[in-house]
Amino acid sequence: MACGISCVDNALNRTFYKLGIFIGRHPGYFLIVPVLLALLCMTGYQQIRYEIDPEYLFSPIRGEGKSERAIVENYFKVNYTHRFNVGRITRPGRFGRVIIVAKDEDKNLLRTEVWEELRLLDGIIQNATVHYDGDTFTYREVCARWENECFTNDILNLDQIIGEVEAGELNLTFPVMFNPVTWDAHVFPVFFGGTQVSEDNLIISVPSLQLVYFVTADSKRQDARGAAWEEAFLDAVGYAEDNGVFQHISVARFASRTLDHELEKNTRTVVPYFSSTFILMAVFSVVTCMMGDVVRSKPWLGLMGNVSAVMATMAAFGLAMYLDIEFIGINLAAPFLMIGIGIDDTFVMLAAWRRTSVKLSVPERMGHMMSEAAVSITITSLTDMISFWIGIASPFPSVRIFCTYSGFAVCFTYLWHVTFFAGCMAVSGYCEFKNLHAIFGYKVLPESVAIKGKWLVGFWEKCF
Repeated sequence: MACGISCVDNALNRTFYKLGIFIGRHPGYFLIVPVLLALLCMTGYQQIRYEIDPEYLFSPIRGEGKSERAIVENYFKVNYTHRFNVGRITRPGRFGRVIIVAKDEDKNLLRTEVWEELRLLDGIIQNATVHYDGDTFTYREVCARWENECFTNDILNLDQIIGEVEAGELNLTFPVMFNPVTWDAHVFPVFFGGTQVSEDNLIISVPSLQLVYFVTADSKRQDARGAAWEEAFLDAVGYAEDNGVFQHISVARFASRTLDHELEKNTRTVVPYFSSTFILMAVFSVVTCMMGDVVRSKPWLGLMGNVSAVMATMAAFGLAMYLDIEFIGINLAAPFLMIGIGIDDTFVMLAAWRRTSVKLSVPERMGHMMSEAAVSITITSLTDMISFWIGIASPFPSVRIFCTYSGFAVCFTYLWHVTFFAGCMAVSGYCEFKNLHAIFGYKVLPESVAIKGKWLVGFWEKCF
């Protein structure tokens, strides 16, 4: 076993030594090719397939609930276009839902002015215009139907008798009542919330009411049209509520995609931190890579270590999109992990470089550096990749997708560091060999370097 590990270690040392020598002699190839390859991979962003469905992402792929639902749907399939029945719904589908409460002190909704505004609200929802894929339509064109009639909120027909109810001339009986004008059978618990009922089952007051609008979702195109209608529904109701269209009622809106958008909104809260985090890590890397010797100091390599990690992560994401792997919001956490891994690799490689003899040529120093450091970062990167690859076996699609993207990113970060960042180190090594200033790049005499470096070294030692 020990012999096997030793053989692998020796083989890696020899391989990376040769690679370091080659990079030291031809650094330009390792600067240009990774950049071009990253740009090529990033063209995959045009094929991004974004997934936000919570049920798909956060439920097991072969969970018992899904198999049992499949049995129910086999015998009680929902038909949105012909004989729609709310009792058969087993999936959220596409719908819009509003909950209405009174604005004034009188919390009872059983008033004429309230029902007038309910009719106004219903008209706003049904007449909301939707533009999708060159088509223009309203709720009536995409509504779920029973025979040829749209699913309706028959509770609105109480406007025929609401005046008598408000005057106390007619009582509403709980839980079911036939409308004496339209002969609708109103099932009040479906629409009314928090209903106060007398001992004789007569409705005293109704503090809240809900209306639901279902749209067809039998095919992918119908589902997409339904999603577009939901957006128009939320915008129309929100505009009316925010602009004071209703004087007596307050409206809360909800759609099947509301949860999706809320989860996605929470996930995207990390986006504003990208720039500040990158700047903070870049400053940290630059400062910690500096030293008293203005020639041997490597501040720009600290920055390039961050650039290498970001470039590798973007290239990895682009390649994953080319492979038609769904993208989810949680993947936005991966760049933070990759910057941390990249900075760690940067420090390991810089430490190995500083342990090499300054009397050696740049290719030889690169060979010794790669021989020592590359083995260490190979092992750490390999363990990270294995960890993420194990996560791909998870039954939850969200975990699988995140681990796939992160596994690609770790692999690319490793490859970019042993190529692109190593090329940057070779260029920096040649600058050091020529006694160029580490920050500004002008020629510095060795004697002046020592003199200028003494005060900074003394200051550094006093502080730390």
